[in-house]
Amino acid sequence: MSRSAVACATERDLTTDHAAVRVAIGTATAVATIAVAAGHRADPAVALLLSIAVLSYGVLSVIDVAEQRLPNRITLPLAGATALAVLGGSIARSDATAALGSLGIGLAFALAFVVLRFGLGDAKLALTVGTIAGWFGRDVVMTTVYVCAISGAAVALILIVVHRRRDVTFGFGPFLALGSVAGMVVAGL
Repeated sequence: MSRSAVACATERDLTTDHAAVRVAIGTATAVATIAVAAGHRADPAVALLLSIAVLSYGVLSVIDVAEQRLPNRITLPLAGATALAVLGGSIARSDATAALGSLGIGLAFALAFVVLRFGLGDAKLALTVGTIAGWFGRDVVMTTVYVCAISGAAVALILIVVHRRRDVTFGFGPFLALGSVAGMVVAGL
C-alpha cells in the first residue's frame, strides 16, 4: 500500500464516520431555508434567491466537513449568481450605490480571508457571504461577521482541547454559511 493510501485509510472523515453529521447539516439546511424564505416572504424573488444560497451552503458545508475544501464548481457560480442578483436588484430599485457597496463588502470579505491565510475556497465563499450581507446593510454585515467568528472560534477551541494540540485544522465553510444565514434571518425581521 502506498504512503498516501495509508494516510487516507488512517484519516477520519467526519461525514463518512458519522452519518449524524450529514443528517445534522441536512436538517439545519432545511430549517434555515424555511426560516429565510419565511422571513423574506414579502419579496418572493429575494426569498427564492436566498433559499438557493442557503441550499448551496448546505452542500458546501457537507463537502467542507468531509474534505476541508470548497470546490470551485460551486463557489464560483454562486458568487457570480449573487453578483448578478445584486446588480439586478439595484437596477430594479434604481440604486447603483447599493450594488457597488454590496459588491465592495463582498470583495472586502474575500480579501480579509486571503490576508488572514484562510483557504482560497473560504475566500471565494466569503465573496458571496459578504455580498449578500452588504446588500442588506450594516446590521446584517455585523451579525454575519460576529456569528462566523464566534462559532468558528468556539469549534476551534473545542478541537484544540479534544485533540490536545493547537495545529488542528477544520473547514471554515460551515461557519461562513452559519453567519450568512444568521444575517439573512436578521434582514428578514
